Amino acid sequence: MISAFCPAHITCFFRPVRSQDIMRTGSRGAGIRLSLGTTVHMDETSGRTRVVINGKDNSADVTRHVLEHMAPDRGFDVGVTCDLPMGQGFGMSASGAIAAALCAAEITGKSRDEAFAAAHAAEVMCGGGLGDAAGLMSEADVPIRVREGMPPFGDITDAGFSFGDMTLAVMGRKMNTADVLGDGSKLEIISAAGDVAIRSFLAEMTKESLFKVSGRFSSETGLRAAAVSGAIEILDGNGISSAMCMLGNSIFINASKKEVEGILDGRAHLYGTASTAEPARIIRRG
Repeated sequence: MISAFCPAHITCFFRPVRSQDIMRTGSRGAGIRLSLGTTVHMDETSGRTRVVINGKDNSADVTRHVLEHMAPDRGFDVGVTCDLPMGQGFGMSASGAIAAALCAAEITGKSRDEAFAAAHAAEVMCGGGLGDAAGLMSEADVPIRVREGMPPFGDITDAGFSFGDMTLAVMGRKMNTADVLGDGSKLEIISAAGDVAIRSFLAEMTKESLFKVSGRFSSETGLRAAAVSGAIEILDGNGISSAMCMLGNSIFINASKKEVEGILDGRAHLYGTASTAEPARIIRRG
């Protein structure tokens, strides 16, 4: 059995860019790599590929696309454990795709770069996030995607700061990334707001600026639900910075879970975490 772990990744604000070259497709923006993430266990089999996510069989289109690219006409038993919910802006689809790709690369002898490229291609083709794989390829706590796409086409820099104890709060239903990015009018608004957000943050790369720019972006794009806005306002009234995760009915908070519990008082499901510079990696061989 081969096992791999990949951190989760929050996108704080973004500007999607599509190209005929899938490796040049992506998004510009800022993100946070998290200590929580996805663990994948993989064994090769003689039968069809089976994917089990958190104990349940799953169609797992992104994972299957990765395996078809990395190891065509081969079968695998794949077990996926997610530390965080999917569809809430935590980059879990990309996290799982990368962990699966690293396992497949270990089995087939392919390179780490090929694994990340396969994960990015699967994300783009299956309607996942456009920038998570690039952000996770970086080993910065807070990677800034200054040019869209996967390296060497994409360019990622380090914001130069990290987060210790932080909290993620989920307070609504999942958001479908493909539905949002497939809406032409929404995409136009997101793109314009994203351009402004990136320029603003690059001019002042601080924690304070990250929350300020992220808040303005989610407000201007109309992506923020009432429950999310309400939680952000409550936290702000208690002197705690927070902002919406893209794309989810969730927020990231610059405070420990213990601090947040008393303030939000049951309004959200909370996860304690921290930023990380640890790479996605193989954690077990054989």
